Amino acid sequence: MSLTTKVGFLAGAAVVTLSGSAFSGTSADVSYEDLQQRLDAAEAKITELSASQNAEWLTEQRAEQVRGLVQDVLADADTRASLQGSGMTAGYNNGFVVSSNDGNWMLRVNGLMQNRWVLADTGQDTNLTGLGGVGRDSHHGFETTRAALNFSGTVAKDYHFNMRLNWTPYNGATGPNGSTGNVPGPSQLEWAYIQWDLSDQWDIQVGKQKHDVMHSYMVNAENQQVIERSLQTYYWASSSITNGIKLNYDGDNIRANVMYSNGGANGDGTYGRDLASWNLSGRIAYLGAGTWDQFSETTSPQGSESGWMVGMGWNVMDLNDDNLPAGTDTDTVWQLTWDAAYDAGGWNAYGSLSYGDDGNQNPTSLITGVDPAGHQWGWEVGAGYYLQADWEAYVRFEWLDPRMETAPNEDHNNIEILTIGTNWYLSGNNAKLSLDWGYNFDRTETAAFGGSGYTDWLQSNARNEWVLRTQLQLYF
Repeated sequence: MSLTTKVGFLAGAAVVTLSGSAFSGTSADVSYEDLQQRLDAAEAKITELSASQNAEWLTEQRAEQVRGLVQDVLADADTRASLQGSGMTAGYNNGFVVSSNDGNWMLRVNGLMQNRWVLADTGQDTNLTGLGGVGRDSHHGFETTRAALNFSGTVAKDYHFNMRLNWTPYNGATGPNGSTGNVPGPSQLEWAYIQWDLSDQWDIQVGKQKHDVMHSYMVNAENQQVIERSLQTYYWASSSITNGIKLNYDGDNIRANVMYSNGGANGDGTYGRDLASWNLSGRIAYLGAGTWDQFSETTSPQGSESGWMVGMGWNVMDLNDDNLPAGTDTDTVWQLTWDAAYDAGGWNAYGSLSYGDDGNQNPTSLITGVDPAGHQWGWEVGAGYYLQADWEAYVRFEWLDPRMETAPNEDHNNIEILTIGTNWYLSGNNAKLSLDWGYNFDRTETAAFGGSGYTDWLQSNARNEWVLRTQLQLYF
């Protein structure tokens, strides 16, 4: 009811009351004082209703003002988010992202830090300083295994880039006791390549990049279930960084690639070293269920999608004999590998098998002149299970016969390593605390393998070496 209606109604009531009193003025029951009281009461009611109506009007006015202020703030926020006339947005989406509204131009920044404390027991006195002396059989301490920044994105819709700067004590291919292996190389640039989309399913990658052959190496370090990849994985030449050109096919159920590159021997990207005459590699994988993205990490959290995948890869490399001692004739190095992975939304399992021939370029044959007979082969299996939503237990076993004889008819020095551990996901995959213990049942010089630094295995000629590792990982 409006103020005018209310006032009119009360005024009419007052008039009727007064009129009625006037017509009955002869009644002894109505006095002038009584009429005055009634009139005062009507005026008080009119004043009260008027004040109430004014308060309601003021409330509506304040609400309109607040709505206007909110609209101004939202407009200002939208203006700040629009970094260019075309409209640029910024935020977090699997990394810190700056992008145009249409996605044709985009930059994503990711970071990775892995800090470890390691205790290793070789079973014999080992000196890691290179200063002489006997040394000791156990070694422990802290290390920053990786500190990396990754830059990736899109340029003009059809072109993409991926570049990682990685600081690690194992850059430069040096490990304990001067060991060497397949590590990113002497520079801190781990990979840097350009991808050109030819269609929705085909693209070309050019630059410094991984051999996409073994799935265990294709999964980035921050997405591994175990603290580090296996020695069995690092042994093969396809578990390295190289420079080359790669053709990729990405379908709903099939992924494949073929690559021509400098080879693992030229992992530092220097073409002038010319250590390999040529290198060809490739892979084909079939996705039976699930999504490709879920197999970019080696885990299956509770509630996640189930799925399975199988793959096969190959790698063939011919070393340049001109860079070796006169009269040296190297064999062609080759590898075949098969792998499978299964996710069950709370637990997962995986396995791989590799078979190949490194010719007489075995890590020890160049020094000893002994050409081991037979081919190298190895395998690994692993599984993980979530005890709680943020607590995962895992186990992995790896076996490898590297044919590392240093004298004719010497027994093979195999790798037989069991690793058990646990992951505590402090904040999803962004922060993770891990602990594991590995035990080598056989006798081998683990430091002569590629990646021995990353895996923290030390130089040992005795059986029963073991390594205890704990790692705090931060990834964004």
